[in-house]
Amino acid sequence: MTAQTAVPLAVRGTSVLVTGATGKVGRRLVGALMAEQARVTILTRHPEQTLDLWPGAPVICRQADLTHASSLGAALDGIECVFHLASYSPAASDGDIYEASGHWPVTAEGTRNLVVAAVAAGVRRLIYLSSVKAMGDAAGAGPTPASEDTPAEPDSLYGRAKLAAEGYVLDFGAHADRHASVLRLPMVYGLRDQGNIARMIDAIARNRFPPWPKVTNRRSAIHVDDAVQAALLAAAHPRAKGQIFLVTDGCEYSTRWLYEQIRLALGRRVPSWTIPLWALSTVASVGTLIEQVSGRAMPLTRTGLNKLTGNAWFSAEKIRRELGFIPRHRLAEEIPRLVTAYLAG
Repeated sequence: MTAQTAVPLAVRGTSVLVTGATGKVGRRLVGALMAEQARVTILTRHPEQTLDLWPGAPVICRQADLTHASSLGAALDGIECVFHLASYSPAASDGDIYEASGHWPVTAEGTRNLVVAAVAAGVRRLIYLSSVKAMGDAAGAGPTPASEDTPAEPDSLYGRAKLAAEGYVLDFGAHADRHASVLRLPMVYGLRDQGNIARMIDAIARNRFPPWPKVTNRRSAIHVDDAVQAALLAAAHPRAKGQIFLVTDGCEYSTRWLYEQIRLALGRRVPSWTIPLWALSTVASVGTLIEQVSGRAMPLTRTGLNKLTGNAWFSAEKIRRELGFIPRHRLAEEIPRLVTAYLAG
């Protein structure tokens, strides 16, 4: 069964609620649900700021807050299926975004509140879009891609909150007549001019990104539209019940490959020389020290360098095998589009 044949069976005519609908992925999900003729309801703290995102569309807004359990009961009345995307969005003042204190009350406890309300309201399907951070950075750093069988050992508050939320969602689905599924996403692309790749394009275009060493690291990614299709498929397919799936586009990307593709898309040649890795390590160590002493964010630190040179790759074989998921997009197609948009803007 493919995503195309499975999707309409679950959502057409169904009363669906989306949390986190105003986020980058959430907006695309709402659009896809409307295209499939679902009856879409948005759960939001600020309804006056939400409907403008879908002018004239038949979207219902219900005001509630995941951290206030008493607000959730009425919001879930008559809902058959929930797509849960909401999580804490760190403020600039939070410092390390993965250790921001708000992750636990919003992502972990908020999901628990949602699940309790969903059970009471008679919701039958709950799909949670989680993150590979729930597994910890070490999970995807090995010589082979991590799978759903790789032990989850999150190393940040963000990751621990995501893992706890996954547990609450799967507990919801443990009952015979309820369907729950968890999707773990890596880096998401296709978000117009936002995200890590867009920032990398800007840095390279401004000659602020050095000729990158030929380090063959492997990182996984997924296009936002493919992530949305995976979520719809997980809601439709009976084999998704009670399961966790890693969702990627099936490719592995190195920082060096990204650097070369962006240079070429900008119409620039790839330099014949590179910055030695030891030189980058020295700069990163100095940047880390300055950041620790002054509190001023530096362009390159040891943490940042580790992300740019390390592995973060995951296998999507399970969702392909069990649900027939076939991604449609690749970064090789996305980079020229992003560069074109950057140059035009």
